[in-house]
Amino acid sequence: MSFPPESTRESGAEAEAAACAFLEASGMRIVERNFQVRGGEVDIVAREGDILVFVEVRFREGEEFGAPEETVGLAKRRRIVSTAREYISRIPWDSWREARFDVVAVVGTGPDTLIRHYPGAFDARGKLI
Repeated sequence: MSFPPESTRESGAEAEAAACAFLEASGMRIVERNFQVRGGEVDIVAREGDILVFVEVRFREGEEFGAPEETVGLAKRRRIVSTAREYISRIPWDSWREARFDVVAVVGTGPDTLIRHYPGAFDARGKLI
């Protein structure tokens, strides 16, 4: 079954909002959402102390066709890394100590929503950790 683009966008926005709430509850501070440059986007930029955290949010209604986190392929990881480099080039160099790439998987909606967080899911080369 496929969904109209508006429905997909709305679901994605709801998943990102749920991911933000989850990350904030775990002590992170959200500094930007949907940071875009030519050729890429980072869903969430957060801070955990002086660590910049670039977060990719993946959503699925269910897991009949696989887990959402499995859909972050090498090409997507490389685009995220490239976009993160652009973000870093725009902020003061002494405002952060290290950077990390996380994935947040959101399954379902409403009260049955399941959220899985993978801190440090991949490195700056896009390699899975």
